[in-house]
Amino acid sequence: MKEVWPARTILKYETDIVEEALRLIAIRSVKGPAEPGKPYGAGVDRALQYMLSLGERLGFRSTNLDGYAGHIEFGEGDEYVGVLVHLDTVDAGDGWTVDPFGGVVRDGLLIGRGASDNKGPAVVALYALAALRDAILMPETKIRIILGTDEESGMSDMDYYFAKEPPPKYAFAPDAAYPIIHAEKGYYVLTVRGRGDERPSREAASWRLAGGDAANVVPDRCSLELRFDGGQFQRHARERLLAAAATHPHVAVERESSEGHVRLSMRGKLGHGSYPPSGINAVARMLEFMADALPDTLASSPLLAFVHSRIGHEAFGETLGLAAADPTHGRLTVNLGVMKAGWDGEQAEPAYAALNVRYPVTSDGAAVFDAFRSRCESHGLQAAVERHMPPLYVPESHPLLVKLGGAYEAVMEEPAKLLSIGGGTYARKLQGRGVAFGAGFPGRNHGPGAHQPDETASIADLMLHGRICTQALYELQRRDG
Repeated sequence: MKEVWPARTILKYETDIVEEALRLIAIRSVKGPAEPGKPYGAGVDRALQYMLSLGERLGFRSTNLDGYAGHIEFGEGDEYVGVLVHLDTVDAGDGWTVDPFGGVVRDGLLIGRGASDNKGPAVVALYALAALRDAILMPETKIRIILGTDEESGMSDMDYYFAKEPPPKYAFAPDAAYPIIHAEKGYYVLTVRGRGDERPSREAASWRLAGGDAANVVPDRCSLELRFDGGQFQRHARERLLAAAATHPHVAVERESSEGHVRLSMRGKLGHGSYPPSGINAVARMLEFMADALPDTLASSPLLAFVHSRIGHEAFGETLGLAAADPTHGRLTVNLGVMKAGWDGEQAEPAYAALNVRYPVTSDGAAVFDAFRSRCESHGLQAAVERHMPPLYVPESHPLLVKLGGAYEAVMEEPAKLLSIGGGTYARKLQGRGVAFGAGFPGRNHGPGAHQPDETASIADLMLHGRICTQALYELQRRDG
């Protein structure tokens, strides 16, 4: 197969793509409190409205499904092929050298939250539709760019969308990497909670630990607030704590008062929950620090002690007894994403941890959770499933993979290999009719990626992805046979 004329048509839109991507990045579309008609908050809704309006300005029909999702479409007919993108992002976190929601172009790179995940590819998908429209009078099959708004927090948007709309004939989500992601690991968000049997700490009159915002993000900050009384034992504990903080390279003393209040913060590095070693876990660092500086306070909470001893910095579930691997589909991973616990001076505050566990497609998901629950219960803790998405696997012979493989090979002039990832994309919501396809190119390290500070997307790579995306839409809209 050779690259067809619509694919290169998208190149004339490069300036527009960059400008619109910058405008979209400037919208802080992080999930917030629900409002009427805005189920994921005002910022996310602004991003959805912006893209729907851009689609209309380009001459396409647009539909808003009650603020949960929307689509932009071209063509007629009952069947459609689709591209699923998302407009929500994780929050910025620390460590940026630019305004994360400013949108910056530097040395041929887009920099800002969502540049690669997934606002840059979302804008490219829309202009791929425009390029196809410019080159052909009417597609053989209707095409939709489906705009999601809750990908980072559970994909409830797609549950709503597909309760209202039929599934596509074929679709892809440009929210991973090339060539073709035909398998995605099983995905759990699990919580562990204490049973309220925390005891007072001899070292502090009260304390509270808090770190992380989402299970699928490696937390880069963790705080520890303490109050010490005037007794000799706690005075010595406070002195020991401050001495340890002064020599720790990643701890900052944010507050120290004469009334005995101390607030510490621990720095880590943001990372993606699909591969925890991509970051440095600030919660695990804080627990290590407490084990040395405040061992009785750590031991006073069964939950803190469990997480420190059974998880810590481990990324692959070894000490939890969950370790599993598949030669094709990789290793099980465990990300400690959220941790909150404390003692207010009289009783324990609600204590819980949220974990993101991703297991190979060949593992038994029920057995993974049963093993985790058993381990927690042996420590007097309660385990629960907050969210579970079974693995995705689309066989090599599927017509969708044949079409996408042909599109990739036509542009890249190399074989389209099938890959497996730990990340979870909208492809899971497509009932075996879709896969992740693009937008990243493995081995091209232009800068920090998804969920990282200074998140970056190469403009040249976005335009190369645009050619592949346009070629793929051309192939998918052609009727089979």
